Amino acid sequence: MQFGFVGKEATKGLLTMLQPFTKKCTDLSTEDEFAFIFYCDLCEKAWKSVPVPFSRRERKSFFAKLFRMYTLLWNVEHRDAFERANREGMLHFNRCTVCNRWVCDDDFSEEKNKCTCCSQSNDSIEY
Repeated sequence: MQFGFVGKEATKGLLTMLQPFTKKCTDLSTEDEFAFIFYCDLCEKAWKSVPVPFSRRERKSFFAKLFRMYTLLWNVEHRDAFERANREGMLHFNRCTVCNRWVCDDDFSEEKNKCTCCSQSNDSIEY
């Protein structure tokens, strides 16, 4: 099962997902674990979160009888895993101080504290 979303919010199941810090994010979550991919806002280089196991994956048959409770629990854990992955992902990208894009190390100038796109456009301005 794979879910993708772009933009501020995405809906999956009964809960509304929080906003990903990057413009593009893919949800790789399954019934057994939660995982997400975040992409650089410029080149779309991917970073995958560490998979987090669903706490009740071993007891599927028992919870199948209580499907609604199982679904609600899965949705709560999914949201928590997304929040964790979102925070962790921020450590693997850089935020441009000009355009506020989240970019990979290849698209970021540490000396200028800007993404390569903003660095190039500012360099072309003559004073």
